[in-house]
Order: sequence, then structure tokens, then C-alpha cells
Amino acid sequence: MPKEDCKYWDKCYQRNPVHLSKYNHPEMPKENEEDNVEGRKVAPKRSAPLQPEEKEEDTPAQTVEKDGPNTSNPSIDIENEEEARGSYESETAELHREAMTNISGKNYMEILEKRIRLSIQKEYDNLCESNEFIRHKFLVEMPPDFYEFWKYVGSLKSDPAKPKDAGLEHLDKLFQLQLVGPFEFLAGKFHGAKLGEPGDYLRHWRFYYDPPEFQTIFVRRGTGIHYGYWRDVPQDKENLLIARNDSASGCEFKFVAGNAFDAFLYYLEHDFVATPFSAGQLAGTKKAVTKYLSDNSLEFAQLDRLQRERTKKVVAKTFHRAGIVAPFDRKTQLGYRSLLVSDVELKKMLAMLERKEIDQVAAKQTVLEKLQPVANAANIAVDESDFGTALELGIDLFCSGHKELHLLTSSLLVPAYSMLSRPQFIAIAKAHMEQRSRDINLSIFEVLK
Repeated sequence: MPKEDCKYWDKCYQRNPVHLSKYNHPEMPKENEEDNVEGRKVAPKRSAPLQPEEKEEDTPAQTVEKDGPNTSNPSIDIENEEEARGSYESETAELHREAMTNISGKNYMEILEKRIRLSIQKEYDNLCESNEFIRHKFLVEMPPDFYEFWKYVGSLKSDPAKPKDAGLEHLDKLFQLQLVGPFEFLAGKFHGAKLGEPGDYLRHWRFYYDPPEFQTIFVRRGTGIHYGYWRDVPQDKENLLIARNDSASGCEFKFVAGNAFDAFLYYLEHDFVATPFSAGQLAGTKKAVTKYLSDNSLEFAQLDRLQRERTKKVVAKTFHRAGIVAPFDRKTQLGYRSLLVSDVELKKMLAMLERKEIDQVAAKQTVLEKLQPVANAANIAVDESDFGTALELGIDLFCSGHKELHLLTSSLLVPAYSMLSRPQFIAIAKAHMEQRSRDINLSIFEVLK
């Protein structure tokens, strides 16, 4: 059967095979072609008059053919039209993508990524201009004694022209004491450093057993011995206690000072082993610290008073022995309730994970089955406003050191910290458990090399 001529002649928009098999597309006669307008060709006018019930369509793509051999099944032409429209939209999308990825001969995504990097770098550089960097990257603010101790460290430089970190190098060289974390920011070590992910900054000098409440500031070089501020609430920046832990010995922390100066003196007395060559320097430094405090009329809160005040707020000791603080109403007994098991019973459950003679997969499953009722009760306690219960169990599981329990630990700490309005500790705990390391060199600068 011969094919009919398409009403749009060689200007037809359709290119699908079904349409082409039904219609010829001869070249349009010159006399029937409209003039070009600014390079755009206009479709020819219809020669036949419109029927009263017909409406003139805006574009050929909106017209359904009515006088072809398939008028008995108009859905075929509709399908052809939709296929053509789909092809057109696909081509348009492809051209758009090509345009978006071809800006002055450069890849669009590369330009976009470069602009994002520049924006992030600018924000980072601006942060480095103030102490806001510490709050932004470490999620906490530092107490007054921290900044005063930094001034003291600066006074150790014999030459004012020396770089800011000269005081750090002096203490490291003489006493094997590294001032880390926020002290490194004050020393300018973060300025111009390679950018890291948010979690990298939260893990900076965070040792294996450090809970979110603890932030390292002193480290004995080459060991797991470290000192840091203890915050029960992230916003605390006054009268903070300083605790000590040796990660090689376990999870227990001991409060040793009420300010950075006293912590430094404690370190010199207990963790620095003097030699005959350094004994004179040690005695001179101790006197210098006392004199600096006196000359500058500095008087900070002492350990005994701060510890007494905090002990009143502690609701449970926990495995790290520093205890946890949560609001507790003694009249209504609201805020904390004891776990379903004692510390001794809990440690017995967890001890199964350390037995090498039994299958570890089976041991993990058994321990989780035993812990689940305890965890369920702690979460019920959260629902009933006893937030300290879930916090206690979460911290105990964290302090056990078993990474197999991180998921359960997170399920307890997240709601507890959330209900206690301590979201910063949620971020710190998650970042730590994502990459928890027993290493002793935990500097972000090692990660970003």
C-alpha cells in the first residue's frame, strides 16, 4: 500500500520509525514556505479549512493526525507523538547537561567544587582569626585559667621574636610535656593546615577511653598519660576540674587539679621523672609558676572545693570512677534510677567478650542478649524522665572498651545526651566511636598529612 504524504512535508518534527513507515516526507514547494524570521522557519499553513469543531493548535507537537489510514485507531498516532516528545525532551536535557558542563571550556562540576572549596577555606581562615575556632571545631569553650596558662607559656620564650609555639617546644624539650588540642590552636598550628572533616577535630588527641566529657590539654610524650578538662555540661567554662588518665592502664580517671597551673605542677611532681641534669630546672620551674601567679594576682579555684561541689551532683560512679552528673530531684526521685544490675554483675556479663577460649561471635550474641533487658529498662527510664540511667549504662559500655557494643552504646548515649540538652557530646561520642584508636599519637596533623 503506497504511503501518504505527511501534512508537514519535510518540516515534520517526528522521527520515530512507526511514523516514517506510514508517511512520505517530500521537500516542501518553495511557494508554500513562509519567509524566515531571524533564522527561524515557520510551519506552512493548512490548505484545507478547519471544521467548526476543530481548534487551531499552537504547535504541531500538539496535533493528532485525523486523515491518515489509521484513523480507526488514533492511539497509535498519540503514542507516536508521545514518543517524539520524549525523544525531544531527552535531547533537550542532554543539551542542558552539555551546557552546564561546558563553561568556557572548563568542566562545570570542577568549577563548582573549586568554588565550594574556596568558600570553606575562607570560612576556615576567618575562624583562625579568633578563639571562635575552638568552639566551632571542638564544640566547647575554654576557661580563664587556660588562657592565663598560655600567657605563662609565652613568658618562657627568651626571645620575643621566636614563633608562638616556642613555649610548647620548651616544655616538651625540658619535661617531655606536650601541650595539645586548643593549645595548638593558640600556637598557630591550625593556621594554614590542611582542612579535615568535622570528626577529625573532635578526635584530635582523644584517647581510647576518653568520654565526651573529657578534653585533653597535656600529654606526656610517647605515653598514654594525659590530662584534660572535665565538663559535665558542654557549655561549662568556669571552674572546671582537670582529670588524669593513662590509656595503657584502663578507663579510670582521677581528678588532680582545679586549674591548668595546678595540673602542670601535679605533672611535674608525679609524671615527670627528673634526672640529675634536670633536677635544678624542675625546682626552678615550680618556683617560677608560683611567682607568676603571685605577680599577676591570679587565684583560681582549688581542687578540694570544686570536687566537693561536684560530688553533690553525681548520681552514679560509673566504670571510669569520675561519676556522671544529671539533674536529680531528691524529693520526687526524678532524674535517675539505678540500673537493673550492679556494677559487679555488669562486669561479669562483659567479661565473656574477653574470654579467648570461646567463640567470639557466640559470646557477643550471648552478651547482647543479657544486656538487652538492662538497656530496655534504661530506655524506659529515659521515657519517664530518669535520663541519668541511660547515661550511666552508655558510659559503662563505652568504658568497657568493646567496639562490638558501640551500636548499643550509641542507642543509650544519644537519647540521654539529647534529653539532657548536651548535643555536643552526641557529636563527640559518634565521631570517637567511628574511629576509636588505641594509638598514643592521636594528632589531627598525622591524619591530614
